[in-house]
This record gives sequence, C-alpha cells and structure tokens, in this order.
Amino acid sequence: MFSSKQVVVILSLLLAAGCSIVRNAREAQKTVEPKGTGQEDRSAFQKVNLRGYSLERLVDFAMTNRPTVVAARLAVEDARLNLKTVAADAPLISSTPWTSPKLSVGGNYGASSDASATRLGWHTEGSAAAALSLDLLIWDFGRNAAESEATAEGVIAAEQELVREGYAVFDDVATAYFAVLEADALLEVRRTNEFNYAEHLRQAEDRLKAGEAQRLDVTRARLDLSQAREETVAASNLVVTAGAGLMRALGIDAEGGTRDDVLLPLENSLEAVMQGFAATTFTVDEAFALARTNAPAVAVARARLRAASARVDAAIADLLPSVSASASLNWTDPLWLWKWGFSASQSLFAGFRKTTAVDRSVVAMKSAASAVDEAEQNLSLAVELAVAERDNAVVARTTAWESVKSARENYATVKEQYREGDVSRIDFTAAVSDLATAVGNCIRAYYRGQVAEAKLFSIVGRVPAYSERKITEAK
Repeated sequence: MFSSKQVVVILSLLLAAGCSIVRNAREAQKTVEPKGTGQEDRSAFQKVNLRGYSLERLVDFAMTNRPTVVAARLAVEDARLNLKTVAADAPLISSTPWTSPKLSVGGNYGASSDASATRLGWHTEGSAAAALSLDLLIWDFGRNAAESEATAEGVIAAEQELVREGYAVFDDVATAYFAVLEADALLEVRRTNEFNYAEHLRQAEDRLKAGEAQRLDVTRARLDLSQAREETVAASNLVVTAGAGLMRALGIDAEGGTRDDVLLPLENSLEAVMQGFAATTFTVDEAFALARTNAPAVAVARARLRAASARVDAAIADLLPSVSASASLNWTDPLWLWKWGFSASQSLFAGFRKTTAVDRSVVAMKSAASAVDEAEQNLSLAVELAVAERDNAVVARTTAWESVKSARENYATVKEQYREGDVSRIDFTAAVSDLATAVGNCIRAYYRGQVAEAKLFSIVGRVPAYSERKITEAK
C-alpha cells in the first residue's frame, strides 16, 4: 500500500511533466518584455550595410527583416498548432488514435475529529485517497475528421497569406528601389540643367561685355539659373524622400541608417538606367489564366471555401451520436477499487441549436464561395490594369526617347547659334528646358515600366525572374 506521503510524491512528479513547456513560455515572455516597456538594450546595435546589394538581395533582406513577414510566419505556425489541438480530440477510430485516450490523476487527503457526543477534542484522524482515470472517445461519426479538414485548409490559407505577404514585400521593395533610381537620375537631370543655365549666364555676360547683348538678357539668364537651382533643391529632396521609402520597404529604421549610410547611389545615373526585369509580352487573357491558379489572393479564398465546406460536414456530424468508454482506478487507504464503463449518447432536442448550426454553416459556405468570385473579379481588374500599365510604359518610353533625340539635336543647334548671335535668349531657354523635360520623361517612362513588370509578378503569382543589368544609351 502507498502511504499519504508517497501519493503526494507521485502527484508532484506527474504535475512536473509539463515544466519544459512552461519554462519555454517564460523565456519567450522575458525575450519580449523589454520591447513592451521600451527598454531594449541597443548598445550592441550596428548600422546596416547593404552597399553593393542587387535588387534580388535587397528583397531577400527585406523578407527576413520586415515585421509583417514575421507576423505572417507566426500565423502559419499558429495554424499548424491549431491543427494539433484538433487532432488531440480525435476518436480511437481515426488517423491519430494515439491522441484519443485522456488520462487524468487526482488525489486528496481528509481528516476530522471524533464525532462522539461524549468525547470532544482537537485531535483529528484521516486518510489519503487517489484516482487514476481514463476516458476514451471511440467514434464521433466524423465530427473530428471534418473539423480536422477545415483546420488543415486553414493552414493552407495561412501559408498562402504568407506567400501573399512575400509578394507584397517584393512589390514594396521593387517599387521603392526603382523610385530611388529614378530620383537619382532626375537629380542628375536637374544638375545638368543647372549647369547649362550657368553656361548660358556666362555667355550672356560675355556678350554684354562685348556689346552684343542687352542687360535684360543677363537678368533673364540669372533668373533662369535661380529657377534651375530651385528645381535642383526640389529634386534633391525627392531623393531623400525616395531613400526613406526604400529604407521603410527594407524594414530598416533610422537607427539602422539612412539611405546614404546603407546604400550607395547608382553611378552614372543619367547616362545609364538599371534594369531589374526583362520585358514580358503575355496578354491579359494569358496572365489571368495563370493568375487564377497561382495568385495567392485567389488561393486563400479557395482554401477558405474548402474549410467552410468541411465545417458543414462537421455541423451535420454533430447531429449524430457519440460513443465513448471510461475506466478508473481508485485508492482509498487501504482499499483499491477498479471500475469501467461504456456509453453512447444522442441529443434529442437542444432548442434547434444544432440544426441552426448546420444552416449557419451552409450560409458561411455560400459566403465563402462569393468571396472566391470577388477575389477573381478583383484579380481580373488588377491584371488588366497592370498589363495596360506595362504596355503604356513601353509606348511612353519609345516616344520619350524620340523626344530626347530631337531635343538634343535642337539644343546643340540653338547653343551654337546663340553663341554666334543668330537666336534669341528665349530660344536658348526653351531648348534647355525642352531637353531637361524630354530626358526626365524618358527616365520616368523607363522606371514606370520596370515597376509595372514587378507588379505583374506579384499580381499573377509568378516567381520573380530577375534580369539585372545596367543599360546605357547605346543599348
């Protein structure tokens, strides 16, 4: 026989079985506690250095650094843990019969004084008791199987949400990256424009000294130069803004560094542009056909529809009976008692709660089906707009490049004629302005096309095909 002390020891050992789980949870709490109070130790924090990184490497960095991706990964982990929770309630007749037994232990000790009316004292006597019980669900007519299927689809939906978040991060980084390159190039355009107006002012002052120009020409040249400097300052501010946007897309805060600390500007940004993706030629129909099976947004909606259908099965199965068995071993010093039992239960009437649950599950399934239709319609619109944006960017780039060639020829001609006094200052100013506008439009059109190509990858659900290289004017 076990003494009361031995029973206490056994119970203590059983209660200590889950200590590792609790310890891990406590360690996780300690890890996040400084973040919750704002008292993190930042002494060992170092500046981020991504100099020389390609667009592909920048995207990979963002995938490991963006909090939204971390949250999406944790959502997948939670969905998988939820699947384990459902499996823990599986019956004996299932794919996981080892989770069906539910074993519990209990113990108590009670003492009381003598209840005799002729004897009254403070002395008490008692005894210990313990019980070991086993509950076993044999068959639940498909409840758990249906719930498991619904939960498994929830895991798939969470995984597709992670994929969708990955594409969102890719789109953010690519868009911000090309915005930085565009801003750098436009700043060079403005600096070149400023240089041309400075040269214009020098020529106007020389011609005034030689008596070949009027003071109004010099005054106007100075005004043009001042306005060009203002445009350079504005372009410089856009570079800073675009750099800050790229840092946000990468998941780097101010402590990690600014754009100038983290990245280097593209060399010769006016003479060359940076290609990130090769041009695509697929049509709207081709893109939509691929997107219907690949796009994460549609995949999430379909997984949720399948989960809703499985929950209809679960609600119907809940109308059926359940079969279970139980056994227990009880000890009360000095006796041992053993008992077991078998039971089956069927709900006859519960205020229409279970039948209403079936109706609600059907409504939820129909709503999920409508969500699939909505996702496909939104996808169709996104694909159509993205392909149109890509095609328009190609046309705009071709037209802008023709304008650049014409503007350069015109500027070279007007510049020479102005030096000889054959054209007015108005013609020279217009030529400089036209050249700057044409070059700026060409750069904008090119990076507009690159952003459109990046968006097509994320919308359609294709793995990004990087084709990074520097494209010079000769190419």
